[in-house]
Amino acid sequence: MENALAAEVGDWLLSRTEGSDGARSTTTLMGMRWDVLPGVWKPNPGTRLFTSWLPLAEGSRFLEVGCAAGVTCVVAAKSGCTRVVGLDVVPAATENTRRNAARHGLAGRVEALTSDLFAELDPDDEFDLVCSNPPLVRAPESRRHATEVERSVFDPGYALHRRFFQEVRPHLADGGRIYMLTSETLGDPAGLRTLAADAGFSGRVYRSESIGIPAVLMGSPPAATAAADEQGVVHVDFTMFEFQRH
Repeated sequence: MENALAAEVGDWLLSRTEGSDGARSTTTLMGMRWDVLPGVWKPNPGTRLFTSWLPLAEGSRFLEVGCAAGVTCVVAAKSGCTRVVGLDVVPAATENTRRNAARHGLAGRVEALTSDLFAELDPDDEFDLVCSNPPLVRAPESRRHATEVERSVFDPGYALHRRFFQEVRPHLADGGRIYMLTSETLGDPAGLRTLAADAGFSGRVYRSESIGIPAVLMGSPPAATAAADEQGVVHVDFTMFEFQRH
């Protein structure tokens, strides 16, 4: 059964990106300015939480699947990761990541590849930390993406999540960890852990925090209105899982 609240929040998030005028824009996050190209997911509070929670260790090899505007990759490079690679299926996103790396003086430190998950990596590429801030909304399997940017919000049947765990193993170094964002409100953490376990990974909650969204800001759709507290605020959690091989 479709999560009506998740669908409403997802549609609202999508409208904030698709509602742009098609021109390049800039935004501020984590005390830095970022270019955002048309059709690329705009950095938001979830991006900030995801990036700030990662245990970025100096000297480690870092891979992000779904790099979008490149915020997390740039922060990883600034934190001293020796190799930083960002993958995204949307060409505008990898171009955006390269632009933001250059904006922050890290053009030679961040690699960005247009790739369907891990397809464009060399078979022997290994990383100590693999992370992903994937589409949070588990949509019905029948949903079809009308635009590329919808891939950043909705994952029909959790097919992308399933493929991630089926394909990540060759690229995770011995002792490496996977960090993935999910949400009790918008996604399916229990289903996520099952997919990971089926692929040979165990997971635990690493960090979690909620943010408030006024229902009126979303246009007061029915599920959001019903879920709002006395102040009319809908609370949406962002929960990071840590996974490792069994």
